[in-house]
Amino acid sequence: MIVLTNNWRIWMAGMAASLAIFLVVFFTTIQPSMNSANQAIKTGLAQSQQELNQAAQQVGSSGGTAGKQAQQQLSKASRLTACVAAAGTDPGKLSACQVKYGS
Repeated sequence: MIVLTNNWRIWMAGMAASLAIFLVVFFTTIQPSMNSANQAIKTGLAQSQQELNQAAQQVGSSGGTAGKQAQQQLSKASRLTACVAAAGTDPGKLSACQVKYGS
């Protein structure tokens, strides 16, 4: 709904009410959801890095040609995980990580 008025006081009151509604919605709904999502991503990346480190230790103790190939793949996966962690939520940086370390 659009209301046209020549009275600047009514216009300012409408703008103030709109801003107040936006701020309430942002701080009660949007920001907590963003914080939860960011924390979940950080936790997932930390768990991924931990699993990669454990796998690298297991592969390192096995040796052989298959072990070397597995070690290379784990190293690549570890670098990708570190790149994604450093990129954070920047889509451009995430895309660059995918191009650089993707298969």
